[in-house]
Amino acid sequence: MNRRVLAITLLLAFPIWANAAQPATGQPLVLGQRFTIQSPALKEERTYLVHRPAGYDISNARYPVLIVTDGNEHFQHVSTTVDFMAAAGEIPPMIVVGIPNTDRYRDLLAYAYAKTPGPSPLLKFITDELVPRIDAEYRTHPYRMLMGWSDGGLFALHTMMSAPQAFRGYIMLATALGDDTDMPKRLTEFFTAHPTATLNADAWMGMDDVKGFGLGWSWDTASILEKRAWRVKDLRFTYRYYADEGHMGIALRGLQDGLRTIFTGWTLANPFSQYEVGGLPAIEKHYTALSERMGYPVAVPADVLFTTFNDLEYRRRYDEALRVISRAVEMYPQDTTALYYQARVLNRMGNKPQALETLKKSLLLSPNDGSARGLLKEMQVDPGTLAAEVKVSAKDLARYAGRYGNGATLLTVELRGERLYAATLEKEYLLTATTATRFRCREDSVYSDGVGVEFRSDSRGRVTALAFDNGPEYARLK
Repeated sequence: MNRRVLAITLLLAFPIWANAAQPATGQPLVLGQRFTIQSPALKEERTYLVHRPAGYDISNARYPVLIVTDGNEHFQHVSTTVDFMAAAGEIPPMIVVGIPNTDRYRDLLAYAYAKTPGPSPLLKFITDELVPRIDAEYRTHPYRMLMGWSDGGLFALHTMMSAPQAFRGYIMLATALGDDTDMPKRLTEFFTAHPTATLNADAWMGMDDVKGFGLGWSWDTASILEKRAWRVKDLRFTYRYYADEGHMGIALRGLQDGLRTIFTGWTLANPFSQYEVGGLPAIEKHYTALSERMGYPVAVPADVLFTTFNDLEYRRRYDEALRVISRAVEMYPQDTTALYYQARVLNRMGNKPQALETLKKSLLLSPNDGSARGLLKEMQVDPGTLAAEVKVSAKDLARYAGRYGNGATLLTVELRGERLYAATLEKEYLLTATTATRFRCREDSVYSDGVGVEFRSDSRGRVTALAFDNGPEYARLK
């Protein structure tokens, strides 16, 4: 046999990957969980998907809920977009709930063929069965949103009319108005029958590159919604036409634009400009109005106060800077960044004794805090006179490694070298020692201040649990 033919034959008989190294076993990145529920409204078992925001397991915070139709197609990208925008401070962290289809057109368009008006079976399933379960099993806020794409956009408009109190926000993308050309008529009749405030909702409609009659129907629908928003003011509505986006592609871009528009003002882009208009009360007034719109308290974010403080301090307006940062310390007493800033401005104002007291508080929370220790050295004070650095050996850290939860594992603590990490299903955190048993649990980033966590032991010194400050407590699992 020819040598070249033989070589090819051997390659075919023994593929080059046969002896290749197998990839290392990794840990899955969990985006969400899948559940089932028996639905009397739909007369079948239905699946729903839940994505929880990062940090859910290490706090007692509550979250708005975003429900997404066409869950198989949109649950993943909606969940990651929400997380990314929340991390950027543009929107609040949210619980995302996806509803996969069984019979898509039956579910989303049943209202259009019903002999009598009223909530469709899918809408009854959401409002009477799914939402109560989500509210019972998760820490939710009353601000609830519905996202619908294509026929899901029609379903969102149907929901707005048939269950106006069920949702406070709607995102409708590439709404398939050609599948219900009577929708403008339905909206007109509903608003005529309800001439006074009924909705109290934010709504965003993003249309794809639809042409001809489809574009006309979208303009008619948007015009009706815009008139309602202007006349009755129970609806805050925005319409946008994307001439360069197709029916599928609009889902990514339209979602981001819709969330950004609905949550306009979630954080101030230029807090110092707001401060210059009316001082600290102007900033607090902004978040009071936002709280009223959202239906739950929204505190002034620490970063907003920090930005304002730094602008004032840079301009040597120290008295005003001290008032702003003192408000931050009042609101966030465990935040070592706020305490560091307060000490810094006190020192610049010549109040060294009060600056030292503030730094002492900071070091009690985080003895190894580099910013606080650096400022003390600038002040020619030995940090060790206020708090000794905490060093916990790898052997002692290893005692805390293990699984923690309430029956099921919710947190896994792992020692890597001389560093201790805690991982939930969604995220990993670095544990930095503040005492032999207390740690700061934060993302492995200099920009994360984190939350306090304490490991607890029994009378024999065996680790039995961990507890987060103002958060949950989890037992150590065997």
